[in-house]
Amino acid sequence: MDIKTDELGKRTTVTIVGTITFKNSNELRVVLVSLSKKKIKEIYIDMKGVEYLDSSAIATFIECLKITKAYDGALILSNLNETCKDIFMIARLDKIFTFE
Repeated sequence: MDIKTDELGKRTTVTIVGTITFKNSNELRVVLVSLSKKKIKEIYIDMKGVEYLDSSAIATFIECLKITKAYDGALILSNLNETCKDIFMIARLDKIFTFE
């Protein structure tokens, strides 16, 4: 998995390429929690290059979402493929996350 961050004003874009699994989700967690703790107003996660994610990735996104909501920030997931989107839908997480 490759992670790239691009900070532009109040919005930071995190671009992820590859699979997100238990083996590497902590790397993503470190990046997202660090951005959340900086109180970035909008964390925009571009998942166009993500082929697959597992429950550890979901847990990472939920943790970051909780932190950002605490300071009225936003975590936005974008460009999910159908497989990744289905994982969020099945877990009924489409009700708490913002998708673009």
